Amino acid sequence: MFAFSSISLLFFACGGNDDASTDTNAKDDKPIYDYSISIEAIQPKSEPPALQSFAIGNHDGDWLMFAGRTNADNKDGGLHNINGDYAGGSFPPVSFNPFIYVYNPETGDQSLINYWNLLNTIRFIADTTGNTELKSTLTLVSNKLYEYGHVFRCSNPEVTQDGEYLYLVGGYGPAKLDSSDVQVAFKTFDHIARIHIPTLMQIANRNWDLSIARWTDLFRFGRNSTLTCTGGEVFKIGDDFYLAGGHNFHNPDQVYLNCVYKFNVTQNASDLSLTATVTDTISDVPLDSLRNNPKWVDSTSTFRRRDGPIVPSLYLGADGRLKAGITFYAGVFTYAFGAWNDAIHITPEGEQPYRTDKTYNQNNCNVYSCPDFGIYDTAGGILHTFLPGGIGNGKTNPNSLSGFTNTLGHATYNVNDNASSFDTSPGAFPSTYFYGAEAEYIPSINVSFYRINGHSTGLIDAAATFTDDGHVTLGYIYGGIEAFSDSPGTYGPKNSGASNKVWKVTGKRVETE
Repeated sequence: MFAFSSISLLFFACGGNDDASTDTNAKDDKPIYDYSISIEAIQPKSEPPALQSFAIGNHDGDWLMFAGRTNADNKDGGLHNINGDYAGGSFPPVSFNPFIYVYNPETGDQSLINYWNLLNTIRFIADTTGNTELKSTLTLVSNKLYEYGHVFRCSNPEVTQDGEYLYLVGGYGPAKLDSSDVQVAFKTFDHIARIHIPTLMQIANRNWDLSIARWTDLFRFGRNSTLTCTGGEVFKIGDDFYLAGGHNFHNPDQVYLNCVYKFNVTQNASDLSLTATVTDTISDVPLDSLRNNPKWVDSTSTFRRRDGPIVPSLYLGADGRLKAGITFYAGVFTYAFGAWNDAIHITPEGEQPYRTDKTYNQNNCNVYSCPDFGIYDTAGGILHTFLPGGIGNGKTNPNSLSGFTNTLGHATYNVNDNASSFDTSPGAFPSTYFYGAEAEYIPSINVSFYRINGHSTGLIDAAATFTDDGHVTLGYIYGGIEAFSDSPGTYGPKNSGASNKVWKVTGKRVETE
């Protein structure tokens, strides 16, 4: 089975109330809590689009959504045809979403604009304006928007949010920008992008009255061949970015990244460029092997992972203080074409840059990318990571992953003694269909994030978010694959499609000691 996951985890560095700030490990005299999570389908006032493997940003409760795949014709979204031609019918080009959406789950307000309409309108304004400075600016914007159009016409890019900006790396899709042509090759892209979320939202709402400064700040684009990737995740920790896992697929070949790349970005307003510079590589194989012998690395590296839950985490640094890190929980595929069930903790400022946790066992449950979210509780120094649905029902199949699941996976990690555990509870999504794979978790605007040295970790701060008065709204789960059986094998009616379901996520903490 070959499967693509949702974009990457959303690493919201600004959402909610981030006033709670601490960077030390837990105190022994605090109570210990556990958490009860509930997921409930809601009926929004208007239905959002059906999207999977898409890019999403969050601003003041509104969602900006673009790229990914959708349902077209006879439900061409959903699980790709795992026995089909990956350069054609397995990923129907018509299923690649051409729209940019703004959606509010509370009000039901929705607006959209087609990528081509966006491009052509900017060109029209440039051609008709009498302001020479605006004309020059818009000509540059439109030229860059066309050159990097695959940012908006790809599936499964790696995405992270930092303040009002969305950063994207890579993605997969038709090599020809007009993906309505079915006779096209597919590729993994090497582009990187920075997008100002409020400005693109304004444009999607058909408000073109922007200052030159706003137009100039809207986009930054660039390329980096080392970061050619899909099926991984990208994070911002402090001032640095990290691309974790994933692979470069170009039919019929694929090569896993087998590492985590640390990189920084610089941007230039004069030419709208974004430059990514790789500054470190974290892996269990030599760097020269990563570059010169990738097939050998694919058969040996424990970092050979994509499309799994790759999540923000915490660890104690060499100075004994908490640091922000990254954890691989499970993922696919092992050398034997199964799922990984152990964990890899990425600890850039630790005594070693990573630690493999072989005592952790996910038991073939929730091994595929799903709308994960983490809660850090200073009581005991416990990090709770929740994995709702996705693929991996605990059953073993000899030549493929186990089926889709509606269970809720719950991983715990103690930052003080590195003890970890994993458990599941049934029925996270109350449905006979299956959800979670390639879906996104979008936090509530009232959620507080745990901070270290002024930077959000992307983890919910338990002390600042939860009270003892009952359930707290943690956010929403949206989109992804809707599977009509646990092993659909392909897309289409009675098999699977892209989902437009919105689920409300609530949580309650319970004192255990």
